[in-house]
Amino acid sequence: MDNGVDFFDRWMAPLMGQPLLQRLLLALLVLGFAKLLLFLLKKIVYRAEIKGLDPAARPLVYSLISYTIYVVALLLVLHIAGVNTAGLVAMVGAASLAIGLALKDTLSNIASGLLLMFIRPFKAGHYIECGSIKGKIKGIGLFNTTLETMDGLFVSAPNSVLWGQPIVNFSKNVSRRLELKVGIGYGDSTDRALGIMRELVENEPLFLKNPVPQFFVSALSDSSVDVAFRAWVKNADYFNLLWKYTDEIKRRFDEAGITIPFPQRTCHIQGIDSGIVNSTEK
Repeated sequence: MDNGVDFFDRWMAPLMGQPLLQRLLLALLVLGFAKLLLFLLKKIVYRAEIKGLDPAARPLVYSLISYTIYVVALLLVLHIAGVNTAGLVAMVGAASLAIGLALKDTLSNIASGLLLMFIRPFKAGHYIECGSIKGKIKGIGLFNTTLETMDGLFVSAPNSVLWGQPIVNFSKNVSRRLELKVGIGYGDSTDRALGIMRELVENEPLFLKNPVPQFFVSALSDSSVDVAFRAWVKNADYFNLLWKYTDEIKRRFDEAGITIPFPQRTCHIQGIDSGIVNSTEK
C-alpha cells in the first residue's frame, strides 16, 4: 500500500507547482474523465445484460464500480487541490477497524449482495418467499433488494435479511407439482369421483406425463371423504391450471350428482327436564 501511495505522490508531484488555473483545469479534466467512465460503464453493463448478465444484478454491479470511480476521482481532485491525500488514506486505514464496527450492518448488506449475485439463488422476475418477505425480484442493489408483491406493492429488503434466511424460489424450476383436493359426501362413490379427475387430467395436454399423475383418497375427514390428484405442470401454467380445474371439477361433480358437503355436526340431546323446557317457552 505504501508503494502505491509513493507512486501516486511521484506522479502528482509535478502538478503541485503549477499555477492555480492549471490545477483547476486539471481537476475539471479529472471530473470529466470520471463522468465519461460512468457513461461507458452504463453501456458496458447494458451490453453485459444482453449477453447474459442477470438484470437483478445490474444495480449492484453498477453501484460498486461507480462508487469506486467516485472515490478515485475525489482523491485525485483533492491531491490536485493540495490536500495531503497520503495522510488522508493513512488516517482512513488506521480508523478502518472503527469504521468497520460502526458500519457493520451496512458492510454486511454489501457482502450479502455480492454473495447473492455470485451464488444466484434467484434472478430478476423470479417469485420468492423469504421469511415474511414475498414478491417478484426486481433488482439487487448495493444495500438492499427490491421486490414487487402480487398486488403491485413495492418491497425493499436488506440484502443481509435475504442472505440470512432460507429462500423459497417458486420460479427457479421449470416444472412443479399441482395438487388439487376436493371433499365429497360419505355416500358418494370415490371411484366415480377419481374417474372424473382422471378423465380431466388425461384430456389436458398441459399436464405432464412424467412423473405419472397420481389419483387417491387423501383423508377421511369429519364431514367428507377427501379425494385428490397430483400432476406435474410447467411453472408458467401452474395457476391457470389450478384455477381452471378447481372450477371444472366442481361443475363435473355437480353434473354427476356427487355432493361436496360443508362441515356439519349431528347433535343428540338426551335427558332434558320438561319443566326447564316449559319455563323457557314461557
